[in-house]
Amino acid sequence: RRLADARASAVGGRPRARDPNMTSRGARRLIGLASLTPPNAWLAAQPGAQRARSTIVGLVNLRGLGAARDFHTPVLAAGNLSLEVPAFCVWGANTAVGKTLVSAGLARSARRHGLPTFYLKPVQTGFPDDSDASFVAEKATGARGQGPGMSTMGHHAATAAGRAQGGTNLPLTDGGGPAGNFWAHTEYAWRRAVGPHVAVAEEGRFVSDRALLASVTNQLAQFADTVVGPNERSGGAGIAFVETAGGVCSPGPSGTPQCDLLRPMRMPAILVGDGNLGGISTTLASLDVLSMRGYDVVAVVVADGGAGLGNSDAIGRYAKTYHGCPTFRLPRVPERRVVGGGATAGSGEEIFEWMDEGAKTFDALLGRLVRWHDARIAELRGAADEAREILWWPFTQHDMVPRENVAVIDSRSGEDFGVYVEDVEGAGPGSVQLRFDGAASWWTQGVSKELQHRLVRAAAAAAGRWGHVMFPENAHEAALDAARGLLLGAGRSWATRVFYSDNGSTAMEVAVKMAIRAFYVRKGHVEAGSPSAIETADALPQVQVLALDGSYHGDTLGTMDMQAPSVFTGPLQTPWYKPRGLFMNPPTLQLRKGRWVVTQPRGGIRPEFAGESWGLDEATRGWETRAEAFDWATRDGSDLAKRYRSAVEKILDENAADPTASPVAALVMECVLHGAGGMDLIDPLFQRTLILVCKERGLPVVLDEVFAGIWRLGAEGAWELLGDGCAPDISCYAKLLTGGLVPLAITASTEDVFDAFRGPTKTHALLHGHSYTAYPVGCAVAAEAMRIYRDPEANPNLIVEGAEPVGGSGFESGDQGAGLRIDRERPSGPIASSSDSKLRLRELWDETAVREISLLPNVAGVTAIGCVLAVEVDDGGGGGYSSGATKEIVLKLRAHSIQARPLGNVLYVMCAPTTAPERCAQILQSVTRELRASAMDDDDDAW
Repeated sequence: RRLADARASAVGGRPRARDPNMTSRGARRLIGLASLTPPNAWLAAQPGAQRARSTIVGLVNLRGLGAARDFHTPVLAAGNLSLEVPAFCVWGANTAVGKTLVSAGLARSARRHGLPTFYLKPVQTGFPDDSDASFVAEKATGARGQGPGMSTMGHHAATAAGRAQGGTNLPLTDGGGPAGNFWAHTEYAWRRAVGPHVAVAEEGRFVSDRALLASVTNQLAQFADTVVGPNERSGGAGIAFVETAGGVCSPGPSGTPQCDLLRPMRMPAILVGDGNLGGISTTLASLDVLSMRGYDVVAVVVADGGAGLGNSDAIGRYAKTYHGCPTFRLPRVPERRVVGGGATAGSGEEIFEWMDEGAKTFDALLGRLVRWHDARIAELRGAADEAREILWWPFTQHDMVPRENVAVIDSRSGEDFGVYVEDVEGAGPGSVQLRFDGAASWWTQGVSKELQHRLVRAAAAAAGRWGHVMFPENAHEAALDAARGLLLGAGRSWATRVFYSDNGSTAMEVAVKMAIRAFYVRKGHVEAGSPSAIETADALPQVQVLALDGSYHGDTLGTMDMQAPSVFTGPLQTPWYKPRGLFMNPPTLQLRKGRWVVTQPRGGIRPEFAGESWGLDEATRGWETRAEAFDWATRDGSDLAKRYRSAVEKILDENAADPTASPVAALVMECVLHGAGGMDLIDPLFQRTLILVCKERGLPVVLDEVFAGIWRLGAEGAWELLGDGCAPDISCYAKLLTGGLVPLAITASTEDVFDAFRGPTKTHALLHGHSYTAYPVGCAVAAEAMRIYRDPEANPNLIVEGAEPVGGSGFESGDQGAGLRIDRERPSGPIASSSDSKLRLRELWDETAVREISLLPNVAGVTAIGCVLAVEVDDGGGGGYSSGATKEIVLKLRAHSIQARPLGNVLYVMCAPTTAPERCAQILQSVTRELRASAMDDDDDAW
């Protein structure tokens, strides 16, 4: 709260202590500790940095609060967007279609209506001879011949203009029109008139995507502060236009298409169409590209009046029918022709005449923009109230959710939510802020923003090609592609069959049906393929599963019965609950006070083992690193391994000898990590022992890898972490399977399990399925997601051990449906099932920093594995799902641009397998700070 107050005071806002979800009016654009570039470092590198610190972003040094808080308040998170003034991005269907003319016409209209206006050209080539900012300044203000003096340029652009000491990063302070309410600015520029990526290659002065995005964010924030903020000097609200370079997909300085580069901000779009022959196609393609990227296209503008080509009519019908946006028709742009003395006509008086002729159209377009912006704010502000009235959230007690705790998600960009944040006073329009999705959208998010478009394209291609196809006795390339990907990936070396469903719970229902049939066949209760199986079905024994307490396999009735009694299975939740399991309370592995230790359950793994002392060495001395706890060469021969084996064999033997007990038909367990049960890392030696003993007895092994599988824990299959001999008979995959884009689940099995369902009649078959089985869109996305994870060129965290990849991921795109084919003749690279290579993810959470968290007085233990960081907060009680110990910490993390979700007394954050390690380091630092603050109980004297 002191941090929020300091931020508010820094920019003139009023502090308000108990609203970490909201920002003060003056500080509403400053939230964002996890900014894409360290803002302090960026500012320090700029000329005039000290002035920037004091006048733009209110950078606050909190050393005055005590030595323990020796860090700076974060400034603008790159990609945050204030809604105080409308800001629109001007795109072109191609180069030379009139983007700058439209920008100038809109700016001129805004000035006629008394609106302060800011024109920003982030990237310019051919500079300074060709300066769109100077052109717009001249045409918008009517100051003929004074354009260059009316616009400003950044330090980078000044270098291109030959002004080594010139330039400013404060155009709103150093520039301005005659009335003091118009600004035009060029930030980055190169001399040669070519694509920015080519200019960088020739001239140097590279600009990263992060720096460019941060610059646009900062410039728009300056404008908002100037016209409506504490530094207001214009007399009212205004409007901003950000003009791109070239076409929608034209590369930026780094080579990234601009539609991807600017996507985190998701500024509403104005698309300037092409009025020339062939322009209909390029305009419609551009419109679809922007829409598929998630942009709101507010208006299309076409300057084709009098051309007789009908472009605006055709474009208008398409835009209205498929995108719901209007098209504005302008007079045809005067031709640029060379006249006497080398001057160019069409850049002087004729342009003023053209803008005057189109003045009514520009006024109508400006009105459309302002009304759209107001409607957007109204919709965002009303979303929380409407949600509370008509939605029914899962796992939520609605009476405990105040309005201010409802997160309105405007959009998503890779691992980040675009969260709408209201002003503290509640009267202003608020802002859209990027926050890291700490719950990985409930454990599904798999790709960064740089890779997100690949999944979107796969979905669009599949939707366009197939739509949906009912699945029994049918085959389509998407289903085959995803199946091959799974069998060569997480299912390699053991799985031969793939059964599709739509979610993890259903996948587990299918898995248990498979396991029980396999058990019947293995134990001689059913003869596979024999007609007699139907006749003897009524005499088959009722069975149970061997399972672990604290596991969670879904919310359907069958999966509930496989779980031990818990808050999820109580009479108020599942009235038909009938436990069908022989449940064991598992030992856990956790980093406690700097050491990885095994904690045996109170009361033993079963009541008959209560009071016994097991694994004293593992519980006290433990290990320095997590890897040592997974070292089977050492642990397989330990006394604790013998204890585990003896106990498991005794439990199974006693159940088999009890004539009143149902026989155990299968082992069913979440693999390695219990997710919903509290992010408990089960002692891997215990799970390894369970699998080995059950395999020796012919019991099918069913692993629930819905959460843990497909790279969540650092390995493609979580079963790999348990060592040799622990491959399952059946396993389930979902969540990361499709990278977080669409629902899909897979139940994979061995051929032995599949053979148990063979027979002469349909009744012998597995009679299970649903309408969207093997949904082609889901399958296509899953294939592409698995391809991304395994490709070291796409996934920066992938480590290939033992063999160099031949190239790529072993997947090859077919001629149709991009990303839907595997090279079956020669699987190569890291996807190959060769034992010569092994894949894993690098450590994403710094081990030293994690160990420091475990030493905090309010931390009971820490689990860090793969993409998961989970901190058990000591709440002074028994903890558990109903605990509220982490709720306030979770809310405070929002001020660090992290949107997390509490899990009882466990604070967890989860990244994607492709998240940059630097991002994980920032998140870890933020979590550490808030845990430390909580440990001190926010006591000033303690600090």
